[in-house]
Parts: sequence; structure tokens; C-alpha cells
Amino acid sequence: MLRACSFVVAKAGFRVAAAENGAAGLEAFLQLRDQVCLVVSDIVMPVMNGTDMVERILRIEPETKVLLMSAYSDAVTGRLVGRCRLPFIRKPFNRTTLIEKIHSIVATQGAASRLSGVGVRVSSM
Repeated sequence: MLRACSFVVAKAGFRVAAAENGAAGLEAFLQLRDQVCLVVSDIVMPVMNGTDMVERILRIEPETKVLLMSAYSDAVTGRLVGRCRLPFIRKPFNRTTLIEKIHSIVATQGAASRLSGVGVRVSSM
């Protein structure tokens, strides 16, 4: 999933920094934060889950745009996404849906001029 999503996002014109888990995603964000226009993350991951990673990122850089994803049920994701109040996409999804969601988040949150920015993409395998 990580490789496939990274490929799709890169083909849409974004530079992608992919990470295998939340801890690696946080580290990538810290190294590239001035270039990041969007963080796309799975919710359930090893080492550090996506919501914990995103909460840490938002404490550091509150204006960071985020898209969370998961294939888990509403019982799991509803509580986590509700806690963060962030955009969400349910897996499985197709490439068009993913790119449309990304563009809508970036455009509606004032970062349209940074479309070529780095998207830190983290996901469980």
C-alpha cells in the first residue's frame, strides 16, 4: 500500500517522502517540514500510530495539512478521526479518489501554491 500510494501521489506532481511507520514519518517531517504541503497517514501502524504521529506534528507545526486513512471499521476509526477532527479517506480507494481528496485538502486550506511540495506519506504495510 505504501509503495502504490506513493507512486500515485508522485505521478500527480508531488514529491513524496515515504516512511514505514509513524516514528519514521515524524522524523521525515522534522527533516523536511519547510517543504511539506500535506501529511498522508494510515491510522493503524507499528511503532507509533498515525493519530499519535499527527498530534505530535500538529504540536510542532499547527498549520500542517493532514489526510488520515484506514480500512478499519467506523468503531475504530470514528473515535480516532473524531479525536483529531481531520480529513479521512476509507481504504480501499482508487487513485482518482485519493488525488481528488488531496487536491481538495491542499486547495481549501490555502496551500494550492505549494502543490509541488513534499508529502510525507506513512503507512503500515
